[in-house]
Amino acid sequence: MSQRATYFQNLDNLRDDGARIYYHDETWCNVGEEKRSIWLSDRGEGRLRKGDGKGKRIAISAIVSEQGLDKHTVDIFRCDEEHAMNSNHFIEWLHKTAAHLRICHPEPTRICIIIDNATWHCELCDDVKPPKRSWRKDSVKQWLQQRKIKFDRLMTKAQLLELAFANVPPKKFKSNTVASQFNVEILRLPIKHCTLNPIELVWASLKEYVRKYNTSFVSMKYPINFCDSHFN
Repeated sequence: MSQRATYFQNLDNLRDDGARIYYHDETWCNVGEEKRSIWLSDRGEGRLRKGDGKGKRIAISAIVSEQGLDKHTVDIFRCDEEHAMNSNHFIEWLHKTAAHLRICHPEPTRICIIIDNATWHCELCDDVKPPKRSWRKDSVKQWLQQRKIKFDRLMTKAQLLELAFANVPPKKFKSNTVASQFNVEILRLPIKHCTLNPIELVWASLKEYVRKYNTSFVSMKYPINFCDSHFN
């Protein structure tokens, strides 16, 4: 409840200040994405499902505002074992997107990108990452020494970890650091509140479009056509 109240207060502040607000999220489309039910003709004819909805898939990332989908920020790629959505890919996308938005809206216009709390959105900067319990004792000692935190050499690993956790620096997210280079703000949705993100409606329409017309699943064809036909 506290997170929700804080979120709406920040959102009201952005709107009152005339900020440009963008909502971000990712979605995925599988190769077997098809409608689960169909209408039959008088002859009993109809297109039957050919797959189980699984198989290879593509990832889609973009931002949306009151003006619609920003097509310059759409990122579509095929997912595999080596290339999937992760922190590095998201940070690279965010850097390009923040630079693009700042060009479109020069200073002193406020720009804010609203994101959810996915793991790859919330990776901490290296200098504020806390030690892990799985670390060896020497690694925990090194973490403390790098931050000039004094400890007794006779301390056990459990004691060292307790000391480290008591001195963990404030959270600093990589996404916020990258966006701040272009004076772009990041606002996070309250946890488990995806219904507050209007881009979810875009993804729902996109997937409905894919299920309706997906017969051969030509890579990337349908999402791009959907964007062209709906957001020109």
